[in-house]
Amino acid sequence: MISKSQTEHTQGYRGSSKILEDCLQADPTAKMEETSSKEFTQTIHFEGMPGSNCTQATEFSLAVFTKDPATQVTLFLLFLLTYLVTILGNLGMITLIRASPLLHSPMYYFLSNLAFVNLCTSTIITPRMLVGVLLGTKGMSYAECMAQVFTIDLFLITECFLLAAMAYDRYVAVCHPLLYPLVMSPERCSQLVAGSYLLGLANSMGQTLGMSSLSFCSSSSINLFFCDISLLISLSTSDTTLSLVILRTASCLLGVPTMLVVLVSYVAIISTILSISSAQGKHKAFSTCASHLTTVSTFYGALIFMYLVPRSDSSRGADKWAAVLYTVVTPMLNPLIYSLRNQEIDGACGLQLKDLTCVRMAAEGNGTPSAHFVLLGFSELGNVQVALFVVFLVMYVITVLGNVGLLLLIRLLAQLHTPMYFFLSSLSLLDLCYSSCIAPRLLRDLLAEDKAISQAACLAQFYFYVAFATTECYLLAAMAYDRYVAICQPLLYPLSMSPGICVLLVAGSCLVGVTNATLHTGLALRLSFCGPNAIDHFYCEAPPLFALSCTDPAPNELAMFLMAGFHLAATILAILVSYAAILAAVLGARSAAGKRKALSTCGSHLAAVLLFYGSLLSMYSRRSSRSSWQRDKVASVFYTMVTPMLNPFIYSLRNQEVKAGLWRLLGSKHSAAK
Repeated sequence: MISKSQTEHTQGYRGSSKILEDCLQADPTAKMEETSSKEFTQTIHFEGMPGSNCTQATEFSLAVFTKDPATQVTLFLLFLLTYLVTILGNLGMITLIRASPLLHSPMYYFLSNLAFVNLCTSTIITPRMLVGVLLGTKGMSYAECMAQVFTIDLFLITECFLLAAMAYDRYVAVCHPLLYPLVMSPERCSQLVAGSYLLGLANSMGQTLGMSSLSFCSSSSINLFFCDISLLISLSTSDTTLSLVILRTASCLLGVPTMLVVLVSYVAIISTILSISSAQGKHKAFSTCASHLTTVSTFYGALIFMYLVPRSDSSRGADKWAAVLYTVVTPMLNPLIYSLRNQEIDGACGLQLKDLTCVRMAAEGNGTPSAHFVLLGFSELGNVQVALFVVFLVMYVITVLGNVGLLLLIRLLAQLHTPMYFFLSSLSLLDLCYSSCIAPRLLRDLLAEDKAISQAACLAQFYFYVAFATTECYLLAAMAYDRYVAICQPLLYPLSMSPGICVLLVAGSCLVGVTNATLHTGLALRLSFCGPNAIDHFYCEAPPLFALSCTDPAPNELAMFLMAGFHLAATILAILVSYAAILAAVLGARSAAGKRKALSTCGSHLAAVLLFYGSLLSMYSRRSSRSSWQRDKVASVFYTMVTPMLNPFIYSLRNQEVKAGLWRLLGSKHSAAK
């Protein structure tokens, strides 16, 4: 048996925390000797055991964030959105820097490599984490874990050196501007980047080789969502001296110097900026460093919190969120940090879009491109717009209060923690987002004289409403399937509608919606707009938007017609088949009370389905003409404003469980107040 002192020492060991402490303390030699002595004692005690029956672990168990299905869906959607933004942002940054001659400078050369490293880091960790959050699986094989350790160490150290090189670049630019072209020549920049990758590769090879000799015979549970090398070393039941030496040496020789380079560079930069006499000169000098300083603070702040700040075992759950910050959030934020307030990137992006549009339109023989659209909305109604504003404002307020209230009610009442109400809470959240995508803009345009909307904002609105509409179609189909299983196969209901399957159905609906929206928005980007820019609708709807294009919109219209037909047909067919089976089961029931009870669980969903699909079919089951757009606007009001408002009432007014739960909740609050 392994001794108790050895087990406590092994599991409580935080390798990376001691790494930086050893490097920063005044007498690291004595500390190393003390630690090595303890490890030597541990090794002798373990290896001196005769006939150990230790079995090498072939799989590691990663930590999960939560076991609550509703929270799992929320986290999955949040991490999925973060990963999509990370991919689009970093790929867009790399493409823009490569394509624009204005950005062919050392600073943006480093930035393009940083974007590549961020993209790789996020791709190594996030997809595996998404699978774990969605399916609840947390196992990872030994080979996968070692591969993840190798790649994470590679890109982590590479990013440290890239940030240091970027700090040095800013130091030369601010403190020695006349020498900048000579010091930061293309050859020097290439050497700095290549050196960063080589040092990262050497570190990852050394760390992985040191890990390859370790045995994992006791615990194989890692309290993190990826394979962190310090936690793996703490789990090992063999001699960890070599691995710890390699880890500490690499941290002291690679991690700490990069931090010192950044600190020394910014001390010199701040000193130079303070010596500048004009406020404009100070602002200009500091603006070139603000983005990099924000990135450095986010990246190193999370690393220091995770590996340097001492904590007790009970507080180590915060490590997961610190790791999320530097492995998931920081790669997403970096492109935004370097672009939102960067005039050069904004200018280069504008020039690229303008050049592409002008080239395409010159080839087609068209005129000047439109920079924005005008949403006509209900402007033809004149003074009635004020009355419409009041009506739509009341509807939107009711929508927000109703859906938020239903969400809170389902969340607070334990008796509503069932698959049916899990789907209903997802539908309420979706309706809330769907209505908020359209209603605020509509309310603003009803009172404002200027109804202009930029092309970027128009396409963003187009993307989100397509995503939400498609998701709701599949979510309503999933709810119909839930009712089918509950009525036709009640004994199999707990198994068929397990929390994992419910999460999978909701996440799959969201994934189909995002995919469909990405397809149509990507096709919309090929269109050019050079003539009339007035959209005869109250939001950026596809048919009137396509009608303004100078480019042939036939591919977009065909794709919209086919995809809308497919999604509508697939989900409607699933609903019809489910309700045909439900109706057959209900008619086969002998008692009238049983029939009424079975139908009552379906009445609310059936009403919501008829209201939603009725308006959608009038819009997308045919090709719209200009003469039918007025009718389309009325139909759009139903599925963008009326349906999200009515759904909470449809599912609560005649639902005994919801009403009973609400009165019980209000009664408990009243009793507590007394």
